[in-house]
Amino acid sequence: MIHRIVKSAVVICAAAAVFSARAETAMLDKVIVIVNDETVTQGELDTALYSMAERLKDKYSGEELSKQLEARKKEILERMVDEKVILSEARRRNIEAVDSEIESKLQEIKSKFDSDDRFYEALREEGVSLNELRFRYADQIRVAKIVEMEIRKKIMISPADLPDYYNLHKPEFIEPQQIRLKNILIKPRDNELSGPDARALAEKVLGFLDAGEDFDKLALEYSKGPNADKGGDLGFIKRGQMLSEIDDVVFNLNTGGRSSVIKTQLGYHIFRVEEKKPERIKDLSEVKADIERILFIEKSKQRYNE
Repeated sequence: MIHRIVKSAVVICAAAAVFSARAETAMLDKVIVIVNDETVTQGELDTALYSMAERLKDKYSGEELSKQLEARKKEILERMVDEKVILSEARRRNIEAVDSEIESKLQEIKSKFDSDDRFYEALREEGVSLNELRFRYADQIRVAKIVEMEIRKKIMISPADLPDYYNLHKPEFIEPQQIRLKNILIKPRDNELSGPDARALAEKVLGFLDAGEDFDKLALEYSKGPNADKGGDLGFIKRGQMLSEIDDVVFNLNTGGRSSVIKTQLGYHIFRVEEKKPERIKDLSEVKADIERILFIEKSKQRYNE
């Protein structure tokens, strides 16, 4: 886990472990692409492939993992070339990373370790010097600054873009049906009851409700569920938030309707529907911020590619 933090947070030459070729350290410094005055080395590519392997290894292993990495190799190299192009432009414009910014990045990664000693030990294990780490961070900061200057600060979202996007993507803004529920839950163990006794108590409470007694009062007296002191109010819920055996019952009740006793792994429930909100499409005013964020991301990607 400690090694993964370092490898994912900084560019270090550790990818050879994935390919069982760590002994061939000479290859790590081999220049494979020159981009203006910047270079991409074999070590940097292997490190990027290592990071990709870390993400893929939960789905693939062995030969299949190697095939997946090989299929992504060109894409990864093209992305690295793009980053070098940006870094080259940052240098041309004399964009610099100040010491305080670099130190802040170092402190951020150090905070992920139990101690400074463990941090330095991890660097030694990976063969990375602190100065090398600083240089890497400086390049990352330069790239981030020019991206900020050339992309984020130049993206403008026109107010006219919002209704256009909204009208074309209305299905994305559907709010599903919601119901406000109250619940009385009888738990066998919490009531020091056996299963059959808990069921009998739940049926007894249901009888009280049938006789017209107040749901809130009975919840306060008998329920071991959430918010028993508030009448068992669960607030508004959407289909899928509760167990399926509960959803199948409560979403078919009318406002004011009450369920019979429902058995789940938690115990025995009685539900009452207090209010129902039908499915609806959210108004533009409700999703304005979401649309602005989506459009900003889309335009940022477009400008980045340009």
